[in-house]
This record gives sequence, C-alpha cells and structure tokens, in this order.
Amino acid sequence: MTAIRTKTVETFKLTVEVIQRDIDEGKCGLVSKCMEKISIERALRKIDPKGGDHKVRIDAGIVKFALKGYRWRGITPKIAKRSLIQFDKEARARAKAEKEGRQHVSRVKPHKYRMEVERMSKITPFTKERLAQVYEARERRAAEGRPDKRTYDLHHRVVGLGSV
Repeated sequence: MTAIRTKTVETFKLTVEVIQRDIDEGKCGLVSKCMEKISIERALRKIDPKGGDHKVRIDAGIVKFALKGYRWRGITPKIAKRSLIQFDKEARARAKAEKEGRQHVSRVKPHKYRMEVERMSKITPFTKERLAQVYEARERRAAEGRPDKRTYDLHHRVVGLGSV
C-alpha cells in the first residue's frame, strides 16, 4: 500500500503589466531584452527593491526567477504566450525597419496579467570548489571543440506549444 503524504506549497500571485515602452525597446531573440522579461523584472522590483538581479527566464511554457533567496516557477499565462510568439514573429520586420532607419510598429499591444508562482528550492551559493569544477569542465569542452552554450532561437522558446 502506498503512503499518503502531504506537502506544503508556498505560492503568491504576481501582477505583471507590459507597457508600450517594453514593447518598443524589447529585442527579439535576446533573452535579456525580452518585453515580458523586462515587465516581470519591474514587477519583482516592486516586491523586492533591493533584491538585485532576479534572473528572470521566460518562454511560452514557464516563467522562472529568483526572489528572496529562493527559486520560483509559474506557468506563463495565455495572453503572455500569444504576445511573446507574436513579438518573436516580427523579428524580420523589426530588423528591416531598423536597417531602413524607421520605427517598427508592433502588433503586440500593452497588456496586463496575473500569474500564480510557487516556491521551489533554496538558492545555495557556489563554493570555490564547485566554481573550479565548472571552469575545468568549460576548458575541457573548449579543448574538445564543443561549443560552450547552445543557441537560443524561436524554436527553443515555443517548442511543444502548437495549441496556443
């Protein structure tokens, strides 16, 4: 017979507002300049102004970030998924407009949403031994001719989300 366990899950609701400036200044394919990432980071700074970088990562499936010493994860709301995909589809038009020296007008409109995020594991700082191990592995991969990081493109961002 299987034992029944109970588990306490800590959650909170995060209200995110994507404004026109985020859309205009956002960059396709650059994870650090994504319009949704910028707006989530702004919402987290309202909660934790002295928290520094919250390491926000977003794709069309999950939002992850760090807050107050813990990792947090939430499901990306549908409006954010659709806006993210539409924003990334406009990459060529945006690049063409930039090359021609004109302003690109995005079809993505400012929007607001709430998402529920749950607390995951506690963040433990790297030890010197672990950091040395990472650098050693990085040097070994470089010596073997393997790239250090994988590419990040539209496919990686929306893989498995054909129904959105």
